[in-house]
This record gives sequence, C-alpha cells and structure tokens, in this order.
Amino acid sequence: MVKINLLPKEEKVARKVGVPKPVIKMPTGIVNYIGIALLIVVVIILSFTHIRQKKTITRLNTNIQETREELKKLEEVVKLVKELDKKRKDLDARIDIIRDLNMGRFEKVRLLKLLSSILPDYCWLQNLEVKGQNISIKGITFSNQVIAEFMRKLQGERTVQNIELNSIVGKDVDDHSVMEFDLKASLLSSSPVPQKKPIKPKKGTTK
Repeated sequence: MVKINLLPKEEKVARKVGVPKPVIKMPTGIVNYIGIALLIVVVIILSFTHIRQKKTITRLNTNIQETREELKKLEEVVKLVKELDKKRKDLDARIDIIRDLNMGRFEKVRLLKLLSSILPDYCWLQNLEVKGQNISIKGITFSNQVIAEFMRKLQGERTVQNIELNSIVGKDVDDHSVMEFDLKASLLSSSPVPQKKPIKPKKGTTK
C-alpha cells in the first residue's frame, strides 16, 4: 500500500522539529555563589534581629507591667502616709491645746493665792481673767482708798508688774453705794528654769 503525504513542506519540518522543552540551568561562577551566600547571611541577620527585638519588646512589656504594679502599691503607701500625717497633725493640735491649758496653771494658782492674801477688807473680786502674761481684775469696794491700797500691795509683789487702773464706776447695790473697779497688770512667770545636771567624767579620762 502506498502512503501519500499531502501536508505542505513547512508543516512537515515543524512537525519533525517539535517544541523545545524548558531547561533550568543553575548559575555558575564564584560571583554568583558569593551573592547567594550574602543573601543567606542577610536573611539570617534579619531573623536574629527580629527575634532579638521581639524578646526586647516582651521584656519591656513585662517591666512596664511590673512598674505599674509597683506604682499601685506605692500609691497605697502614699495614701497611708497622708492619713498618718493628717492624724499626726490632729494629735499635735490636741497636744498644743492641752499644753496651752496647762501652761501657766501653777502661776494662776499662785496668783489666786496672792490676791486672796493681799486683798484688803471690804473689797471683793468679781472676775479674774488671765491671758498669757496679761491679767484683768474686776471687783467692788466701798472706797477709792481701798482700791489704792489694793494697787499698792500689788505693786509690792515681784511677780506682778505694769499695774494700771482702767476704770472706776459708782453703783448702788442693795441701797449701798459701791465702787466697781477694773485693773490690768502683767504677770511674770515664776516657774523655775530647769538646770542641766553636771556631766561626771568617766574613769580613766582627764578633764
């Protein structure tokens, strides 16, 4: 049997040659290997840098959390300190009030004893006010001479100074004419000043 090929000549050549298959060729030469090695090194460095930064961020976040917890504890301590400071101030204020009340307590007792001892006959005290070192005396009597005698006796006392007569007012009390007087003076503190005890030298030391 005879075969007859009716295809054109160009198609015959193309069918015989066919389509070439792709071929992958690896780069050759030392320059190409150095480039690949540098690329690998860069990737490794970037990886280590990323890991290190990630660890640093984690550590910083942990430190921030710990710092916040410490600040919270410190705020509680500061609050407690403020409360204690407020209580201390209140206590100091109360102590100052008690100190003011006790201050001059013995002087007032001595003053009352002194006034009772030098008060002339037919002279009565109505009011005695002591503010610090200043004293105010109010009383009644029947005569100006009694008031003058009372002032002379006050001037003879070392603990009383700057005696002044503020006023004398005549009044009628139970059909009796009386003189109401008002005196002021300064009171000197008679509390003894505490003396320091002498320090005894220890044995084996020279003065």
